[in-house]
Amino acid sequence: MGRDKTRLRLGGQTLAGRQVCLLGGVCRSVAVIGLAGSLSGLDVPVIPDDLPGCGPLGGIYTGLRRTRTELNLFLGCDMPFMDARFLRYLCARALAVRAEVAAPETPQQGLQPLSAVYARGALAAVRASLAQGDNKASGFFSKVRCVILPWREIARGGFAPRLFINLNTPQDFEDATRRVEGAVPWAVEP
Repeated sequence: MGRDKTRLRLGGQTLAGRQVCLLGGVCRSVAVIGLAGSLSGLDVPVIPDDLPGCGPLGGIYTGLRRTRTELNLFLGCDMPFMDARFLRYLCARALAVRAEVAAPETPQQGLQPLSAVYARGALAAVRASLAQGDNKASGFFSKVRCVILPWREIARGGFAPRLFINLNTPQDFEDATRRVEGAVPWAVEP
């Protein structure tokens, strides 16, 4: 993207603010993991990365180290079309399967490790992956009990691919802005 995604405004809210509101309707408590200085104005705890420079896996590590709950829902700030119904579904599946990771699979992007549920028990595998220099968010999945929710199952639940639209480039953000403003109908999405 070339700039801090958390501060980008979409539909009158920052991307981080949108996710905090969304998660507040799903979870008992919400915290943001990231650079505290760039996330001022949110009414939730902001926890700086314990391991700056390790990407999203470093954020997952920080969250699992600091949590007091067994299962934890992680959601990237750059998925502005995620909805509460899907997150509740994901959490229910994670509870039912009792895996250390429950992550969805999408039709185009594959695994979505930043829209997933992680058990505290996955912390050791996350730590080992980081120690080996593997910062890929899903790099440790093979070392834990992991359940992948296949796209077919997610689609049968009535969920649309737009949930997983990820804003990685200025063009992605421009497209999302047009969609939020109603200039681009959902029917034309791939």
